[in-house]
Amino acid sequence: MKNRDYFLKKLLFRSTHRGTKEMDLFLGGFLKENITTLKDDELKEFEQILNFSDKNINDWLVFNKKNDDIDAIALSKKLKLHVIK
Repeated sequence: MKNRDYFLKKLLFRSTHRGTKEMDLFLGGFLKENITTLKDDELKEFEQILNFSDKNINDWLVFNKKNDDIDAIALSKKLKLHVIK
C-alpha cells in the first residue's frame, strides 16, 4: 500500500476522535491493539467501518442489533470479538 504510514495515522486519528468516548475506546482500542498485524485489505475494511455513524456502530456492537452492511465487512467479526473480550 502506498503511503501506509499516512494511512495508518489517518485511521488512528479517525478511530480515536469519533464524537463519543465509547466509540473512541472501542474502535481506537481495536486499532491500537491490532495495527501491526492487520493486512492492507483489513485496514481498508476498517476504514469502511469508520464511515458508519457512531449510533449504527454502537447499536451493532453494544446492543447486538443486526446491521447487514456492517456484517458484510469481513473485519467486523474481528472487531466484535475484540469488544466482547
